[in-house]
Amino acid sequence: MSVPRTFDQLVEHQVRRWEVERRSSTSVVPAPCVALSRQAGAGGASIGRLVAKTLDYGFFGIEIVDHIAREARIRRELVAGLDEHVRSAIDRFVIDSFNSRTFTETDYLRKLVEIVTTLGERGRTVVLGRGSTVILPPERALRVLAVAPVELRRERWMKDQGVSADEAVSRLARMDEDRLHFLRHHFGVDPDDPLLYDLVVNTGTIQLEDAADLVIKCLARRFPGSSGSKGVGARKPGGRPAPNST
Repeated sequence: MSVPRTFDQLVEHQVRRWEVERRSSTSVVPAPCVALSRQAGAGGASIGRLVAKTLDYGFFGIEIVDHIAREARIRRELVAGLDEHVRSAIDRFVIDSFNSRTFTETDYLRKLVEIVTTLGERGRTVVLGRGSTVILPPERALRVLAVAPVELRRERWMKDQGVSADEAVSRLARMDEDRLHFLRHHFGVDPDDPLLYDLVVNTGTIQLEDAADLVIKCLARRFPGSSGSKGVGARKPGGRPAPNST
């Protein structure tokens, strides 16, 4: 399949994945997904893209999830095809989350929770950031945190973004603070609490490709009977992370 280039194409591509799986799968267990959080510069995006490429999962980064949450037409396309029971379960989850004050109430956040929950329920996706590791339950997602020493994160950011050491330090600190504020304010959690995750990978000591392999193997072990994890456990030959490893 060709690589999607726009938000619309990405969603269309993902909907086709779900339709192919629905027609071909004999498993009663829905495909899982990967929810991935990361420190800036720790390589989380590259790990996510590698996992998605190997498993033929959709990759939904922060900008994509934000765009979908604000675009009603695209949200409808993602939800289309869900049976009424699943759709009702998603609606109840969103309502219960806000009624219990688990999440703070904003129109944007309600849409965000709905989108991430829908992606998790339908499966075959890697969702990067935006509270996905908090929103999605362990029954539907492998929740992963990518970390690295600050010195290595700074070096990667300097190389990937072409900035000075001082600028890299400043921008990483700002991104770390933004991430902490977003998750504490909206979800009431410390994003670096390891107990929020099923797997924590330190890319200061583990290569990005090996980290992606670990994610894939853990996914297969966690969801052995699902259609989306059958036959996985090794990276396809030639797999490499995207140039931007942040």
